[in-house]
Amino acid sequence: MEFITLLALMLFLTLVVSHLFNKMNLPAVIGQLILGVILGKGVLNIIKPTHEVELFAEIGVILLMFLAGLESDIQLLKKHFKPSVNVAIFGVILPVALTLLTAVLFKINLRESIFISVVFAATSVSISVEVLKSLNYLSTDSGTVILGAAVVDDILAISILSVMSGTLTGDFSAMKLVGLLGLWIVFGIITYAAYKWIIPQIMKLANYIEATHASTIMALLICLLFAVLADVVQLDAVLGAFVAGIAVSNSPKFEEKINRDIETIGYGIFIPIFFISIGLNLEFDSFLKDFWLIVLFTVTGIIGKLFGAGFGARLSGFNNKDSYVIGSGMISRGEMALIIAQIGFSVKLLSEEYYSSVIISIILITILAPFFLKHSINKNPVSI
Repeated sequence: MEFITLLALMLFLTLVVSHLFNKMNLPAVIGQLILGVILGKGVLNIIKPTHEVELFAEIGVILLMFLAGLESDIQLLKKHFKPSVNVAIFGVILPVALTLLTAVLFKINLRESIFISVVFAATSVSISVEVLKSLNYLSTDSGTVILGAAVVDDILAISILSVMSGTLTGDFSAMKLVGLLGLWIVFGIITYAAYKWIIPQIMKLANYIEATHASTIMALLICLLFAVLADVVQLDAVLGAFVAGIAVSNSPKFEEKINRDIETIGYGIFIPIFFISIGLNLEFDSFLKDFWLIVLFTVTGIIGKLFGAGFGARLSGFNNKDSYVIGSGMISRGEMALIIAQIGFSVKLLSEEYYSSVIISIILITILAPFFLKHSINKNPVSI
């Protein structure tokens, strides 16, 4: 019953901080991220990142990205494919360069510096999705480019990680890379076939199933299966959930009901736990010792995505205001960067000496990112 008690505490406190931050006209997700820091190792140490917490958090981010897929306009995604690629590419190049320069300036060895730069290349758009949804900005041109760029960014980050970790550990071969690309192509083919033919037919079956919320259960099954499939082909599970949402949205008869039901399930329990979980691992032991390193990693991490992704948007014909929105939407690192850091730590590409500094910087960037995105959207409000 210990986890049930802690779950009740987290949900109660989520209500409190969400109310307070909404009253202050700030995204509730910021309060939930800060709540995680307060409840975790860094301050009160009440809640630990146990298996149960991590499981609820994983389900939360999967449901969040499934909702993002449901609310996405596939025609806009197609229209903005080239801008999304530009945003993703420049949003990787600049952070890698700035982080590598920072690490070298602090005399971190080249091998570890290269890996740290890869960590800060990753974008976790789940935080941005929450802010975009709360401000009714998800279906705009800028919101669509952020989502499209996040998909490309995900693939780029994993590709770079696969090549660099293999090269730096001496366990790399061209055949492994070709095999990985082959898996991704198969995933793409399955996704296209599912969107075009398979899932619309599956969703029609819900008409004939005599069960409560049959269409919602069917949609959840598709979401979870695609999350597993993406994980099998070594992509992020949230990418699978996102494309599943797009595929299910191709069944417009059920879309509104499914969206409403999934929002109730997700925001009622799982999604707040995901946001809280991000801050639970933050520790301040190395904060004073590596203060300036953490500050520079945080600043260059924000600047790299803001200006790199923003430049990619400007290059694609977006004006300065929209480019600011897109750049801001790509700042967040969240779970993607944390996972890459964990992988590097486990294979000794990231040393214990700098591990905490990297984790603190990632979490600080993730907490600050919604402020930038909200400010950029307030400067460029959506027309209704």
